[in-house]
Amino acid sequence: MLPNSKLFISVFLIFIFLQVSCNTLKHDKLGVESAMKYYDHLIQKLDADSISQLYSADGNMGDIAIGRDSIRKFLSSFKHIQVLSQISKTKSIELSRDGAIQKGNYIQTDVLSEKDTIIVKGEYEVQWVWLGKQGWHIKRMTTKPIK
Repeated sequence: MLPNSKLFISVFLIFIFLQVSCNTLKHDKLGVESAMKYYDHLIQKLDADSISQLYSADGNMGDIAIGRDSIRKFLSSFKHIQVLSQISKTKSIELSRDGAIQKGNYIQTDVLSEKDTIIVKGEYEVQWVWLGKQGWHIKRMTTKPIK
């Protein structure tokens, strides 16, 4: 790869990161949507540390895990899974003063134990909380698989 190509790719990646980061700090529907796209990105990487930090300190994944440490521990248990894709599609976003409720559908493609590929589909509901300079964080996320 040519040196100029490496520079272009580096600048492009930094631009994309800043674009996503800045949009998650917007206190509007676009900010909520950007925060969800960032969540999708982290799920695809299965980055338990970063995902748990996207939750509020007392955030929860339904009744599965409550609080960042619990969420991190729960997500870390999926080391044998490779997420090939994670796509969410928003149906609605209702904004309130310091919160938002986002509803939509998701589809995820995973490889289990380096052998079997599965596709998981479902509906989600996210209760977002606005934390000022920290942007949007997940207060509660619930999912419901569909066939």
